[in-house]
Amino acid sequence: MQHYLADKVDSDFRGSGSKEPVFAYAHDFGNVLSASIMYTIGSVQQPVIRYLTSNGVVPLQPWWTQCYGDIFQMINFHFNDFFMTQQLAYEFETQLKSDVDSYYSANMAMVYSNSTPTAPPVYSNGSQGYAMGTDQFGNQYIFDPNTAYGFLDPTNFSNIAIPDVAEAEAYYSIVALSARQVMGAYILTLPPPGGCTYNTVNASEPLMFQKEISSDGNVNTVDVMYPAMPFFLYANPELLKYNLEPLFQNQEGQFYPNGYSMHDLGTNFPNATGHVEGNDEYMPVEESGNMIIMSYAYYKFSGNAAWLTTHYSQLSQFADYLLQYSLIPGIQLSTDDFAGQLVNQTNLAIKGIVGIQAMAGVAQTAGAAADALNFSTTAVNYFKQWEYFAIDPSGRHTLLSYEWRSSYGLLYNTYPDKLLNLGIIPESLYSMQSEWYPTIAQVFGVPLDNRHSYTKSDWEMWTAATCTPETRRLFVNGLGYWLNYTATDRAFTDLYETIDDGSYPVSPSPIYFIARPVAGGHFSLLALLRAGENSQTGTGLTGSFPSNSSQALSAEFYLPTQASQDLGPVASGSETAPPTLGVTSLVGYNATATTLATATLASSSTSSTVITSGSGTSATAVQATLNSAMSGADNPSTALPAMSSG
Repeated sequence: MQHYLADKVDSDFRGSGSKEPVFAYAHDFGNVLSASIMYTIGSVQQPVIRYLTSNGVVPLQPWWTQCYGDIFQMINFHFNDFFMTQQLAYEFETQLKSDVDSYYSANMAMVYSNSTPTAPPVYSNGSQGYAMGTDQFGNQYIFDPNTAYGFLDPTNFSNIAIPDVAEAEAYYSIVALSARQVMGAYILTLPPPGGCTYNTVNASEPLMFQKEISSDGNVNTVDVMYPAMPFFLYANPELLKYNLEPLFQNQEGQFYPNGYSMHDLGTNFPNATGHVEGNDEYMPVEESGNMIIMSYAYYKFSGNAAWLTTHYSQLSQFADYLLQYSLIPGIQLSTDDFAGQLVNQTNLAIKGIVGIQAMAGVAQTAGAAADALNFSTTAVNYFKQWEYFAIDPSGRHTLLSYEWRSSYGLLYNTYPDKLLNLGIIPESLYSMQSEWYPTIAQVFGVPLDNRHSYTKSDWEMWTAATCTPETRRLFVNGLGYWLNYTATDRAFTDLYETIDDGSYPVSPSPIYFIARPVAGGHFSLLALLRAGENSQTGTGLTGSFPSNSSQALSAEFYLPTQASQDLGPVASGSETAPPTLGVTSLVGYNATATTLATATLASSSTSSTVITSGSGTSATAVQATLNSAMSGADNPSTALPAMSSG
């Protein structure tokens, strides 16, 4: 039977509500030796968001209607813009390579070595014991291909980085795979028609909404926006502002009854209808700290003091909650809610304390010097007590939960302190953790905490950014190694096992995190680059931001534009196959070339305007005291304080 197309446009196709429509296309090239044809395919949704405002729930139109007109004009522009989009994607990829190179070029000897490493051992399937070797820096290692211990230093049996992988190449592979995945979770919309009665809405700027892909269907989940933050600080801080704005509009519009930050803007995307009953997922310290830190980070990278000051009252409300509950948070969920509740989580508490210190910067920027003094003094005092509760008596590492000696975890919430140079965390704490992580690492990375063998790639990269170059390389190369050998078969997951075949977690129940925007956390090192740090900084507290200062980046800050190293595409990951530990098939161990993800983002900057609040205390009168209190965070007292609930 012969099948053919009737050369007609069928306008009577079924809709997508019941069964997905199927379209067939044919193109007759005639008698030619070679030819090409371009088809473009996509989906259009109008409206894209249902949004709660003072005028009720209103539909929001996609931002492209502001740019192109109707759907037919948009499709026409999209089709004809293909080659320009290709060029912009190429420019972004070139810039990404250049920036990775710039981060590592200050210490290139630690990345690329002229030493010839020993040929790495091969997978033995249980027939081979320990193998000795030398890495590219001349360091000896032990590798047992039958275990998940990874590459060990024979002198102390701590882990070392994957020996035959250049860190810069591994890191470029990670961020190249992550960029498009991040942006795929967001949409831009026009602001609500008629604005909002409770706040000033800039009709010339879009709102940005995030879908919490695969792990939930929430809209603008605050603790999913938070790990993605480094990508936007690196690529375009204005996008972070567009993402935060709907949350502020909802809470400043009195649509949320609780005094702390809401968890998300709606349970089911695309319904950004909030939680007027206040019954959203309960993460008050987590989300309140996140909102303050993200807002202050946006200001520090953009200089937009006017926007920060506009939301000062709401941020102060969040900070008041942190003053009460961050030091002793009790039983609460953190962003890692899949791991369950835990009393007095060390990492959650330090987020609250870092958030309070960030709020001191917010207050100082808004001209509320008396508030800034209170926030900073409290943060310093809380940190002294936190050290007593959170650090194991041996002085080797922090605990997962206060006084639980057999516990540990990734202390990733110290990253904003280092990124913004808040000065609350001393270098000694970063150094202590850097020495600890190699002692608990596995072949595919460092576990999230002692309760499970899985880890989170975004938090690993946040943690890596706070470590010494050697420990950072352990994190980065471990994630790159996992990319080449993981048994996972879907889009880049941020939650995976550090043992066996690097699969999705299966205990106590299977968890599949797929294509989530938290991959933006992989850009932690590039955000540091934008803040003036590089691979040589390590645990040092240096950068473009003066310590404890509310000074923002200069509007004239530009990243380098030319790379001196060819960083990719990379298909030459480690040749050492990982252990299998009960894996019966090696199908998942085929290393493939990295697929380069591309995105097009424009950098922008906003002028800085400092607005003085109507505080009853003169800013001049307390400024000297404020500076003294904030600088005191660099040298916390070692005295053991009494326990306090704050």
